Amino acid sequence: MFKKIIFISALFVCLSSSAQDILGKWKTYDVFDKNVAESIVEIYSIDDRLYVKIVEILPDEHKDDLCNNCEGPFKGKPILGMVILEGAELKDGIWQGAKVLNAKNGKRYGCHISLVAPDLLKIRGFVGYPIFGKTLYWTRVKTNRFR
Repeated sequence: MFKKIIFISALFVCLSSSAQDILGKWKTYDVFDKNVAESIVEIYSIDDRLYVKIVEILPDEHKDDLCNNCEGPFKGKPILGMVILEGAELKDGIWQGAKVLNAKNGKRYGCHISLVAPDLLKIRGFVGYPIFGKTLYWTRVKTNRFR
């Protein structure tokens, strides 16, 4: 019985720490050309829910772009600084239950986010069900610890 409690406690600690590993800055890539970097996003957590904000736009000629194809409160707003995902919850190692905004086309998609390696995120965007979607990968932005 004691071994089982230790195992469950260790598993909980591992899952909790891996949930924190997703926080930070990540480089996003074009949905059609995975070699073209599009932006740097910051992933942060409020009350155990996940949020994603665009903090840098790549390349330079798109830094001042507006979300002209968006609807509602996003319409005509600067893409830089926009929160594109709000309130995802961690369930069975996958962040889910929120929609992600594609600022290029103005559409919102269901999404699942999971950490597949220490510096690699898997983002599955979909319409309706995950099977009807596309998978993207984001890479962690390394920070200079000597600054």
